[in-house]
Amino acid sequence: MTSPPSGPPVPRRSLTRRLLSTLAAGVLAAGMALPASAAVASATPSPSASSSSAVLSAAPAGNGVFRSGEALSVVTTISAGSSGVAATGLTLALAQAPLADDAALDRWLGGDATGVSLQQIAVGSLDATASGAQTTTTVSAAATDPALAGRAPGVYPVLVSAPSTGLSAASVVVVPAESGAQTPIALVVPITAAPLTRGLLSADELADLTAVDGALSAQLDAVDGTGATLAIDPAIPAAIRVLGSAAPPTAVAWLERLLALPNDRFALQFGDSDVAAQLRAGLSAPLTPTSLQSYMAAADFTQPAPAVSAVSTPDPSPAVTPGQPTYPSLSALLDIGTATPNVYWPATGSAGAETVTALGGLGTPDDPVHVLLPSTSVSGGSRQATAAVGGVSTPVYDAEVSRALADAAGQNDATSRGASLAAAQGYLALARSATGDQPVLAVLDRGTDRSRVSLRATLGLLATAPGFAGTRLAALAELPASEVSIGEPSVDSARVADIGELLADEQIIDRFASILDQPELLTGRERAEMLQVTNNSWTGDAAPQAVADHRAATRTTLDSVGILSSDFRLVSSSAPLRPWVRNDLPWPVTVELAVRPDDPRLRVQDRTTVEAQASANTRVEVPVEARIANGEVSVDLQLYSPTGEPIGAPQAVDVEVRAEWESIGLIVIIVLVVAFLGLGVLRTVTRRRRARREEESAGPTDAPEAVDGVGLKDPDADGRGDADPEAPDDVEIDQETRT
Repeated sequence: MTSPPSGPPVPRRSLTRRLLSTLAAGVLAAGMALPASAAVASATPSPSASSSSAVLSAAPAGNGVFRSGEALSVVTTISAGSSGVAATGLTLALAQAPLADDAALDRWLGGDATGVSLQQIAVGSLDATASGAQTTTTVSAAATDPALAGRAPGVYPVLVSAPSTGLSAASVVVVPAESGAQTPIALVVPITAAPLTRGLLSADELADLTAVDGALSAQLDAVDGTGATLAIDPAIPAAIRVLGSAAPPTAVAWLERLLALPNDRFALQFGDSDVAAQLRAGLSAPLTPTSLQSYMAAADFTQPAPAVSAVSTPDPSPAVTPGQPTYPSLSALLDIGTATPNVYWPATGSAGAETVTALGGLGTPDDPVHVLLPSTSVSGGSRQATAAVGGVSTPVYDAEVSRALADAAGQNDATSRGASLAAAQGYLALARSATGDQPVLAVLDRGTDRSRVSLRATLGLLATAPGFAGTRLAALAELPASEVSIGEPSVDSARVADIGELLADEQIIDRFASILDQPELLTGRERAEMLQVTNNSWTGDAAPQAVADHRAATRTTLDSVGILSSDFRLVSSSAPLRPWVRNDLPWPVTVELAVRPDDPRLRVQDRTTVEAQASANTRVEVPVEARIANGEVSVDLQLYSPTGEPIGAPQAVDVEVRAEWESIGLIVIIVLVVAFLGLGVLRTVTRRRRARREEESAGPTDAPEAVDGVGLKDPDADGRGDADPEAPDDVEIDQETRT
């Protein structure tokens, strides 16, 4: 019989934790002996087109803020790829020393652990994860752990590893400085929609975007109650206002809410167009909209006639005529509320000294220009927010903080978003240590498909970042600025070339639009679409494709008015030539049809003014007079605008002249008429002669003395002779009548 073991029994879970701890410590030690990059990078095979690899992500609690005396918890998620992941142990390690600067933080988050000494502080485990699924757990180190005590302020690397899978996730925690002055921080948030190829958002798109779960509603929800400065695309309010009474109710409510927000704001370029590329293409000033009249329908802006009251008749406003449309002005359509003028926000890295100088010349003493630049564009990487280039105010935003904020705002996965927020917290702490009490500027760069939760979490980070106090962009711009120099910009030569081609197309459209009574219906639409297809959010292969699609649409517009004709046979010396004028535009046009024969013996009317109806084909009659009896003549047809601009492609038709056919036809008709008349007379004469012969061939009658069958009257009655006693007294037959 065996004796029981001495001491209390050891729980199975404790044994497991000890085993995992020992295993993790061994793996971590081995990792330290390997090259630094191998300690952080995930040892996963390269993904292929038919498979995807598992990913491990880690997000320290509290957006990465850790204070002495608190437990350190890290949320860890494994996302299985095309293959499942077996249950695995986890280790949590914390660096013994803080990172020195942004460069060191970049290297650590990028997988380079050079110079980083890690200490294991906790272990954990993850359950098995099926293919395509996620498993999340929290690995924590107790507040009493000696490794957490006495930490100096700074940004400390954190590493979570799953030794059995070869996966790891790097992050950071920030130990804030509890003393010192608060650092002012300002944030710029864009209010934009996804890029378009049309000039404005449609009613259906606005209804979706401004719905409760719409992207534009999410943006307002995120900035409401914050001190963020709003960078608003004026094309969005304009898209709502041009619909008039037909605007979706949700869009109208969204616009009212936007205008009611107390946040500072400034207007982006219409469609958030690329201002730096425009100036580099040779323009002296950025393009602006010229007209949005083509997007407005009269029925949506017509005021109903006032009701006639039995008591009194109100006087209508002199500015509004009942029953007639009253359109808002362009400035009213583009209004975004009380805004700071002359603020420009070029795409990150796209503006150089020449761009700043060109934009600076557009300001006035009362409204100077402010050009937002990233810290990566400033020589020496200065993070000082109050700066100037050549005397032009250039508020500098922290590029690293802004990039981390944009990453967080674009993450829909909670753990991945938390990892990005922790990284942003680290960059903020380093920015504060670098600038002291000088203000910091950050931007949430342009982006799409950002959820309400991600936006709120991202903006909430700045509101709670330790050591910072919110301020406004306008307040930063009023502070004394230090002169800085900026490096060479990142030039997208293809975008610059595209804008040059778009400008050339616009000039052609301007001349073509002279066929309209209101040329701005066409020119305004062209300008709006030009600005939309040069939106800063068009990147990669989508950018040139958007321009190509627009240029194809422009060619279709230029071909929307033309001539429909076919060869013509002229069978008389004068007759009209009757081609059609095709108009595919939604508005009536005025053109001149020029006709030029290649033979002067065919006289035509040189110019014929045509009022072509909208979306219809209009018949034209051009008088033609032939001076030749027979022959073929080629006639050239060309449409011109009232200003002499050629419209559409020229046409050539062959006119076959058979002018003698008219004389031949008349002769034939006369001969036929004479023949028919003669035949009629001949038949009449023949019929009468036949009747007379029949009468003459008839025998004598029984009547006494009669002449041609006519009885004699009583000589006493009329003195002409004896009357037939048996003949009726009232019968008389005139010989001439019989004949």
